[in-house]
Amino acid sequence: MLLLLFTAATFLLLSGVMAAVDAAVLSVSRPEIEELRIQRKWGAERLAQVRDRLNESVVVIVIATNTINVLGPILVSHQAFEHFSVTGVVTVTVLLTIGTIVFSEIIPKSIGARYAPTIARLFAPLINAAGLVLYPVVKLFAWISHPFTSGKRKIGTEDQIRALVRIGHHAGLIETDEGTLIHRAFVLCDKTAGQVMTPLSDVAALGAEFTVQQAVNEIGRCKFSRYPVFGHNLDEVVGIVLSRDILLESLSDPSRRIRSLARSPAIVAADTKSDDLLDLFRRQRIHLAVVQDDGRTVGIITMEDVLEELVGEIHDEKDRSRS
Repeated sequence: MLLLLFTAATFLLLSGVMAAVDAAVLSVSRPEIEELRIQRKWGAERLAQVRDRLNESVVVIVIATNTINVLGPILVSHQAFEHFSVTGVVTVTVLLTIGTIVFSEIIPKSIGARYAPTIARLFAPLINAAGLVLYPVVKLFAWISHPFTSGKRKIGTEDQIRALVRIGHHAGLIETDEGTLIHRAFVLCDKTAGQVMTPLSDVAALGAEFTVQQAVNEIGRCKFSRYPVFGHNLDEVVGIVLSRDILLESLSDPSRRIRSLARSPAIVAADTKSDDLLDLFRRQRIHLAVVQDDGRTVGIITMEDVLEELVGEIHDEKDRSRS
């Protein structure tokens, strides 16, 4: 009788362990594995190998699980026949089935999914070792199942990340402003210079033949820190000039032409993505670019214009003084 109980308990335990391992391996994510590797947790490298060969790893787990689930009931039934009548054997079978569902399926799989990184990491070396021992069999079943499991699932798509942000916000793990920033980052990548720019009709610009004194009068009226400089027409972009350079030059040579103070212009197409604009501003260490569409100037865009799409309206001292 004790042997029967021991056999049944051992079967339920082993079956439950395999169910937990199965759920853990399928639930653990690649970011979680990478975090374990960064922390140099024991078994993390093996777990990465298990995930890289997921099809073969699943075959190993399935072979082990089915071996236990076949041999266990056979041994329990054999011992039950030695102690009970047919009615008793039926009772043992029913109890074993209920026990299998509860203690070897529902509870273990819930635990495996909940503690996936830890459980998968601890059992990854055993899965790898079993895969080596059963290599021919594993390869055979993996080859048979390959047509149904080939192809890669897209992980980390924009919609998935947005959904994770919403879940994190509802769970209280992500603040409202953090979630807003992440959503705006995706919107930013979709917006173009033509959508974010200041249109040409609202642009304050300087003529290339302006004298420094004329420019001083203009910047005193507009109060911007940078100005595009145009030649004979608005499509002839001469460069960008800083108010600081103009004011400094006005102290020594107010009759000098603005053309000589202009710096090389950055010209971007109207369909340039906003994230590419940020990269351009960073690489060239500039804050303003002229936007053209088919060779025609349509506006200007500044680093502030792009950043406002990400963090919202930015107000400087000049804005506050006006308000």
